Amino acid sequence: MLLDDTYLAVIERFVVRHGGRYDEQAERDIVGLRDTVVADRVARLCGLDQPVGATLSALWAERQRYLQEHPIRVADHAVAFLTGLRTLGVRVVCYGGRTREHTFDRYLGHLAGLFDAEHPYVSVNEHRPGVAWIVREVVGCGFDEAVFIDDVGRVAWAARRLGSGFIGLPGSAVHRRQRRFMMEAGARHIVDSLDQITPALLAQVDEELVGSCHWGTP
Repeated sequence: MLLDDTYLAVIERFVVRHGGRYDEQAERDIVGLRDTVVADRVARLCGLDQPVGATLSALWAERQRYLQEHPIRVADHAVAFLTGLRTLGVRVVCYGGRTREHTFDRYLGHLAGLFDAEHPYVSVNEHRPGVAWIVREVVGCGFDEAVFIDDVGRVAWAARRLGSGFIGLPGSAVHRRQRRFMMEAGARHIVDSLDQITPALLAQVDEELVGSCHWGTP
């Protein structure tokens, strides 16, 4: 969400390259899970008879090729967005599927001062989709005190089940299905860019959580 996404594009390209069919159901089944589960499901989708580790390595190689054409960059408005959150006095935790060194330090390290001092970044790969783990173990707050901003519909469903806030940010064409998945989960707030997540919107989400009216009908 703070970085250009490569996850969906790489998976789709890998599946198509290996003769699999990447459609809406495939995306529902694959996206937002642990990397080993993703690799297993991708292999089955493509009819690959090989160990999970081999598929993971192949997916990684596919990602490296993709990044040569589409280098990772920080999302538009990220600095202004994070600076605005800091003025609100909230704890801001960045999360993703890779290690801190691989993702956060490399691309967002220069902005570390705008994140939570204790946990600026956490990897949720072993806790996917990560909503319960982040709230209980990382931040230690109530579920209705947390708001997740994400580009994956599986996080919306998890936030809904647990009573947390959610703002969807399916900011690219490759996320077109994820936007629909978020709507199906009953997400009321789906934006196109970080600058649309204003203090007024966050205050509205807070009021909805207090009034138990944050989620629409799925």
